[in-house]
Amino acid sequence: MESVPMAILIGGAGQAAGTLAGPATDAGKGIYKSLKRKFDYIQNFDQNFKNLEEEARYLTGRKMDIDDFIANNRMFDEKTHECATWLEDVEKITGSLSDMRIKYQKTSSTSGLSGLRNRLKLSKQLEKMTKSVVALKDKINHEHTILKERIPRRLGKFPRNISEVHSLRENVEKLFELLNDDMIKKIGIWGMSGVGKTTVLENLYEEVAKRQMFDVMLWVTVTKEGCLDHIQQTILKQLTSKANVIYDRGQASAFISDALEKKKYLLLLDGVCSKIELRHVGIHDGHMHGKVVLATRERTICYVMEMDDDIKIEKISRDDARKLFRDVVGKVIDHPTIAPIAERIVIQCGEQPHVIKGVGSYLKGKFNEDLWQSTLSKLQSPNMFPLNHLEDLFGAFKLIYEELHDSLKECLLYGASFSEDCEIYRDYLVECWRTEQLIGIDQTLRKAREEGHSNLEDLIDKCLFDQCPSIKHVKMPVIFRNAAVRMALLQNYGILFRDEEDVERLPSSFPWRDGRVISLMNSSLTELPQRPECPRISTLFLQRSEKLSIIPASFFDFMSTLKTLDLYGAGIRELPPSVSKLTNLRGLYLNDCRQLLNLPNEVKELQNLVLLDICRSGIYGFPCVIGELTSLECLRISFASVLGSHDFFRAEGMKMSPKVFDTLDRLEELAIVADPKDSQWNQISESVAAKLANLRKLSALTFYFPSTESLETFIKASISWKNGVSHPRSNFRSFNIYVGSNPTNSTQIDVSKCSGRRYLQYFRGQDVPNAIKEVLKTACAFELINHQDITIFSHLGIDGMKSLEICLVEGCHVLEVIVDGNLLGNSALPWLKELHLLNLNQLRHISRGSIPQYSFGQLTKLILYECPNLTQVLPWEMVKELNELQHLRVQKCPLVIELFEVGVVSTPLCPKLQILEIVSLEGLLRIHTGNMLEWFGLQKIEITECDKLENFCLNETNIRRLRSIRCSKVWWETLTLSDEIRTHLLPFCCFVEDL
Repeated sequence: MESVPMAILIGGAGQAAGTLAGPATDAGKGIYKSLKRKFDYIQNFDQNFKNLEEEARYLTGRKMDIDDFIANNRMFDEKTHECATWLEDVEKITGSLSDMRIKYQKTSSTSGLSGLRNRLKLSKQLEKMTKSVVALKDKINHEHTILKERIPRRLGKFPRNISEVHSLRENVEKLFELLNDDMIKKIGIWGMSGVGKTTVLENLYEEVAKRQMFDVMLWVTVTKEGCLDHIQQTILKQLTSKANVIYDRGQASAFISDALEKKKYLLLLDGVCSKIELRHVGIHDGHMHGKVVLATRERTICYVMEMDDDIKIEKISRDDARKLFRDVVGKVIDHPTIAPIAERIVIQCGEQPHVIKGVGSYLKGKFNEDLWQSTLSKLQSPNMFPLNHLEDLFGAFKLIYEELHDSLKECLLYGASFSEDCEIYRDYLVECWRTEQLIGIDQTLRKAREEGHSNLEDLIDKCLFDQCPSIKHVKMPVIFRNAAVRMALLQNYGILFRDEEDVERLPSSFPWRDGRVISLMNSSLTELPQRPECPRISTLFLQRSEKLSIIPASFFDFMSTLKTLDLYGAGIRELPPSVSKLTNLRGLYLNDCRQLLNLPNEVKELQNLVLLDICRSGIYGFPCVIGELTSLECLRISFASVLGSHDFFRAEGMKMSPKVFDTLDRLEELAIVADPKDSQWNQISESVAAKLANLRKLSALTFYFPSTESLETFIKASISWKNGVSHPRSNFRSFNIYVGSNPTNSTQIDVSKCSGRRYLQYFRGQDVPNAIKEVLKTACAFELINHQDITIFSHLGIDGMKSLEICLVEGCHVLEVIVDGNLLGNSALPWLKELHLLNLNQLRHISRGSIPQYSFGQLTKLILYECPNLTQVLPWEMVKELNELQHLRVQKCPLVIELFEVGVVSTPLCPKLQILEIVSLEGLLRIHTGNMLEWFGLQKIEITECDKLENFCLNETNIRRLRSIRCSKVWWETLTLSDEIRTHLLPFCCFVEDL
């Protein structure tokens, strides 16, 4: 740069010197500094620009890094307001930099006095802007100032506009009224399939969102019996972007509850078809500002889920049906040749929105007149056999029906032969399908069951069957059952019912000749026709015909095509000789026919019989004729009579010999219900077991082994058991095995709660036989009763009990320890859900020593009764694993001082505990050291005869759901409680003195 002239450096210094003519040294120094700064600005003009460019480059790099960071995390987080402001400032300063570059170029090219002045001015600006760039660059340098967790966004349901569908709109308005009622927290809407429940919910969701009535809105479409995992994960995905780190139900439930506890939220559940435990999901009554609306086909769901109010969704009007159809189909409906067909289709769909939408979607955008006419023809039902108010629905049912494969169609129509309110045992329905040869043709019974249950699930998924509250039962919705009956009539399938409930005899006009499936179940019939002609009969249901004592001798003469005969619970005394004519019979149910004392020799003619059930009938032992039934795959019999005395007469032909099994080489399922006190059974059981060991296909067994030696013999010799050794489930799909001297032959636990059907009861045993360990490897439920010498339960091979879900230990008076950590190689009982410990005189430890993680990880229920030497219920090593425990009952354990041992606590103890019952614990001093009870879900407590327990901490946290308190009035009055909490809980108290 050229040298700066002195005149410029001096600038106005001459005037200053003249003014300061006197001695003014300080002022002179100030002037010099001022001149020096100006000189430096001009001298550093280019360097200041370079400095600015350098810092601008770093600022640009910082912005790019932040942009990348935001982009990489945009699925989970969003910019903070601070970050957004910073980015805006960067954009502004970037624009200013561009202006500054232009000024720099212009100033650099000028010269003379004017150029020097411009440089001085711009150099100051460059230095100032550089400082601004540096400050801005350093303003954001931490991740938390850049991003924040994304606020959950509500789902876009995009519902169909129902502003003109007045009948549906009215339902939405009714729901609004209920949502505004502070006293109502749970609302159910119900109605038949297809009436528009989902449409109502979708519109409610959008309207509530627009009105901003709630902080959080959640939507779950429930699938398959209200699967808890699915519901939780759907909610979690709407609440947080980090749902993938929630691993189990307990964590998910706790997270959902914590996230919603203080929020004003609305949860909408669509498609609920069975009871959902909302508390297991994480939705609690203690959430003061939360509300739930569910949609279901059955009003009973509203009852069992304790809805505060419910609304029935009725059919929509004809005008509304036309509008809805137009919305779905589109402008094609206006085509001049299609419009009149469309009007008739709307009529055939009736007032069912679901049907209208389904048919409309099928025809949407299709201008093919023949297709529209064909659809109309399918929807139109014949004038014969009208179904009253279901007439309009039948055409739509046909569309669904025709999409099923042929065997599923047959299964569906067969299901319609059960009465409309009948809850059908799933296994029984599958057996009927099998005996009717609708499934499992040329397959084993096990494969047929698998196919049958798969078919049943398909029908449930299509809403053609409903799952009952009991998972073992299903039933057909009334709508579709009636439609299926009509379909059967149209196809001449031949389902016949009695017209009246309480008739004692059928009219002579009863159309026996037309019947393929004749259902006379639950009847009051006292007599049957002598010799009805039934040329096409396949199934005859006479179960629970208690007044029917005699079947005419020739009754079966013209029923040679019969495949399934069910006389369960009938009052018959004998089978008629004409039973020999049933040469195609495949399934015969005589269970609970208590007056039936024998099987006639004519039964041996039933060479196609694959299933025989004579369990709990009057037939005792193994009738010889059973050995003639060489096609049997499933046999259920009783060895002990249900008639009372064991010394009652045996009907002629009854044999005790197990030789009948020699010829039954096709047998896959066998149930022998024997009386453990029957000396004759104890004499022959080992020989029976030896015969069963030769059955190669056995996959289901119910059997009483009087000794472990007989079980050992069976396991070692059983071909079918050994064939399944390499299979994790063994070869046995199910078993109920009773072992020991005089076992109860009944169970105190509910095995139906288990995922499998494999149950073992070991009674009054000694030592630990390998056979017991072998069975326990696959058992789901186990009862150990009155064992004579076992001191540690782990000796039973606890490492192998990976499938065990329910366990009861009772009367083992030398048992001291359940789980010994020193004997463990893996997690102890990782899938155990219930543990019952009863009458154990020497029990001192449920768990002793260190146990691996996940031991008892699924335990939900722990019951202890009369364990007089137990001093502590749950040691710390066990406590920290009990994240799922919901029910704890301890009774008559007088030496127990505390329930829980507490170690280093980082999370609440047993966070899901709902029921705590402590009874007759004379020595109990405390629940645990510290006595802080962080049980948010506590619902019920019972504390009686625990006089030394002086402190039980009830606070605002653990009383939110508490609705039952059973205790003595004296104990209650000694508790240290605030007046507010005492007043709140008093209505829920039941004092034992008042009983």
